[in-house]
Amino acid sequence: MPAAREPFLADPRTSHAVNSPAFFTIQLAVLTLIGAWLRLSHLGSKSLWLDEGATVALARTSWQHFAWVWWHGEANLQTVYFLLMRGWIHFGDSEAWLRLPSALFGIASVPLLYAVARKFMGGTAAMAAAALLAFSPTHVYYSQEARSYTLAILVVLLSTYYFVRAVERNHRGNWLLWALFGVLAFYTHDFTALVLVAQAASLLFLPKPAPWRPMLLCGALIFLAAIPGLTYVFRASPENLHFIWMPRPSGKEFWHLAMFFGGGGAKAVIALALWIAGVVAIWRSRHSGIQAAFWRGMLIIAWAVLPPVILALLSLRQPMFLQRYVIFSLPALLLLAAMGEEILHKWKLGLLLVVALIAMSIPAIRKDYYKPREDWRGASNAVLAAAAPGDAVVFFPFYTRVMMDYYRDRHGAGAPPLHIFAPPYYATGEDARDLLRALGKNPRAYSRVWILVADHTAALQNFDQGASVAEKLRSIYGTPTLQKFAGVDVLEYGR
Repeated sequence: MPAAREPFLADPRTSHAVNSPAFFTIQLAVLTLIGAWLRLSHLGSKSLWLDEGATVALARTSWQHFAWVWWHGEANLQTVYFLLMRGWIHFGDSEAWLRLPSALFGIASVPLLYAVARKFMGGTAAMAAAALLAFSPTHVYYSQEARSYTLAILVVLLSTYYFVRAVERNHRGNWLLWALFGVLAFYTHDFTALVLVAQAASLLFLPKPAPWRPMLLCGALIFLAAIPGLTYVFRASPENLHFIWMPRPSGKEFWHLAMFFGGGGAKAVIALALWIAGVVAIWRSRHSGIQAAFWRGMLIIAWAVLPPVILALLSLRQPMFLQRYVIFSLPALLLLAAMGEEILHKWKLGLLLVVALIAMSIPAIRKDYYKPREDWRGASNAVLAAAAPGDAVVFFPFYTRVMMDYYRDRHGAGAPPLHIFAPPYYATGEDARDLLRALGKNPRAYSRVWILVADHTAALQNFDQGASVAEKLRSIYGTPTLQKFAGVDVLEYGR
C-alpha cells in the first residue's frame, strides 16, 4: 500500500475478518441510520427561533429584495444555503420541512466523516469518529435548525478530504476540487475561511517539501471568488457585524466552547481526556515510520485549534466569540477523540470512554428535542388567539417581527388583522415612533396594544423608544398583563 494511503495509526487489535470492508460497511450503514433517526425525530416539535425566522424571510422575499439584502445585509454570509432555501420553501413551510435540509446534511456527514477519517487512521478508529458524530448532541442540535451550519460542516469535510489528497498526491484535479469546495464552504458560511487557513498552516509540518505553489495558486482562486462576500466586512455597519450581547474571548468562554464541542457536563471531561490522548498519539507519530503521519495529525490539531484562536483574536476588537461560529472545528475534535480511543487500547479504556460518551449523549439529545431556544410559536399563537381586529402590536427589537409574520401565515385565514408597528425584514415601515404619534393623537386608537420582547434579561427600557412606549401605554391602559415564553415576553395593555 502506498505510504500516502497508510492509516495514521496501525490497528493491531482486530482480526482480518473484523477489518473486512463488508463489516465496516454494515457498521457504517447502521451508524448512519441511527444518526438519521436522531436528527429526524421531533424535527418540528420546537418553535422556530429568530435566526430561523430570518431564513424564512430571506427565502420568501423577492429576488430584488434578496439581492439588496445580500449586498447591504448579512445574506451573503450564508449565500449557498439561502439560495437553496429559496427553492425549498416552495414545497412547504412547516418547521419540520424548513429544518429537513439541515437534517439531511447532518446525516450525510456521518459516512463522509468516516471517509475523511480513513485518511488519518485505521478503520476501527475511523468508525469511532463516525459514531461520535452520529451521537454528538451539538451536531444533532444544529441538524435540527434551519440554518447553514450542517451544510457548511459537510462542505468543510469535502474540502479536507481533497486537501489531503492534493497534498499527498499533488494532482491538479484534487487541488481544483479543494479550491471548489473552499469557495462553496465560504459562501455557505464565511467563518469556514478559518478552516481553510488552518489547512494551509498545517503545511508547515509536512516532512517533505510542501506543495506551496499549487496551494497558493488555488488559495488565490478561493480569495478572488470570495471577494464579493468579503467586501461586506468593510461595507457593513458595526451593528450588523456583531451585537452588544456577543461575548469577548476569556478563559470562561473557552471552557464554554469545550463544553459546546464535548457535549457539556461530564461528557466534556471524557471528551477532554480523549482529546489529550489524541494529541499524545499525534506527538508519538513523529517516529511511526509512516510518511506524512505527523503532518496529518497536525492538520487535525490546526483544524481544531486555529479557528477558535483566530476568532478570539478578531473578537478582541469586535466581540463575536460565538460557539456556533467555530462549529466547523467539531469534526476535527471528533477525529482527535478517535485517535485518543485508538491509543488508549490497554484494557479497552479508549473504547469504554467512547461508549460512555455516546451513552451519556442520548439523554442530552432527547432533552434538546423539547427545549426551544425561543418559543415564538407559543408567544405568537397567544397573541393571535386573544387579539381582536384592530389591535396594535409592537416588537422589541423591531426585527423580531419576522417571527409573528411566519406564525400568522401558519395561523391561516383565522388570524385577526393587526396593526403592526415594526418594519418588515430589511424594509421600511411603521415603527414604535409611529405608535407613539398615533397614541398622542388618539389615546384610545387601539383597544389593546401587545408588546413582544425578545430575551427575558433585556429590559424594555434598554431598547430604542422602549421606555417611551412603556410609559405612554401605562398612562393610558394601566399595568399590563405578562405572559412568559422561552426567550420571549408578551405584554398585553388594555385587557
